[in-house]
Amino acid sequence: MRLLIHGMQSSGATAFTRALAERPGCVALADIPNNFAAPRVTTTADFVAKAVVTTAYPLATHVERFRPDKVVLFLRDPRDNHASLAKANYRHHSGLMDEKFLILDQLFAARRQLFDAVIHYEDFVARDPSVFKALTDLGWPLDETHYTFRRDYNDLLRALWEAEPALRETMDVVFGHARGPGVTDRWRDKPREPETDARLEILCPRLLRHYQGRAVADIR
Repeated sequence: MRLLIHGMQSSGATAFTRALAERPGCVALADIPNNFAAPRVTTTADFVAKAVVTTAYPLATHVERFRPDKVVLFLRDPRDNHASLAKANYRHHSGLMDEKFLILDQLFAARRQLFDAVIHYEDFVARDPSVFKALTDLGWPLDETHYTFRRDYNDLLRALWEAEPALRETMDVVFGHARGPGVTDRWRDKPREPETDARLEILCPRLLRHYQGRAVADIR
């Protein structure tokens, strides 16, 4: 099975993909660099890959090349995502930061047509049962043991090179910011500025309203 994860930079999607990469015997590209499209691969091994939202490569390009069986949209509260990405030196790589949030809102609006599942970062780090069910339904089960990263970078690279040796020469491999021993919720709630909400009302109004609605539901 091939599984493609698509999410914004600084959304936690790399940590999510690292957790999925704990599946025994699978191959993983936990963080395809923003200046690369998902690769064309030939291995029949289970393979999970994560591609970020950019202006350089639309989702359709990643899908056409990687040929996934299932595609997952990974979301994080855009207020927290914006606060995190705004501090990153790569925020304007492969597209201006504002442009990428505009694209993210379009992907969210078309989520039922484009994606087989939508996973929220907040639910993922909270171990919400809905996340485990969604992944089981997709055919890539996730459980509590996967939240500890037992496969180190050498193991992930070894499996990748054995399955797809051509990738050594045709693309870079990075591991994003998921560098700890496992999944943590310490980055869940970022300090927020009032002007950020106003900015996101322009850039990704539908996703912002979605998260505002989730907050109201939690209070109730």
